[in-house]
Amino acid sequence: MVFNVSGKITLKGGERAFTKKVEAKSEADAKHKTYALFGSTNGVKRNKIKIEKVEKG
Repeated sequence: MVFNVSGKITLKGGERAFTKKVEAKSEADAKHKTYALFGSTNGVKRNKIKIEKVEKG
């Protein structure tokens, strides 16, 4: 299933909104994959990522 995950991320330049499409088995898995994606690409810890909405896409 594909989920649309949206929220805000705090980077060095300030806070930014994001929307990501993630393929996952459940909403919880989609959240986990989103945290992992930002952690690996931007080096951001989970406490800097605020997930506001997860929807089936």
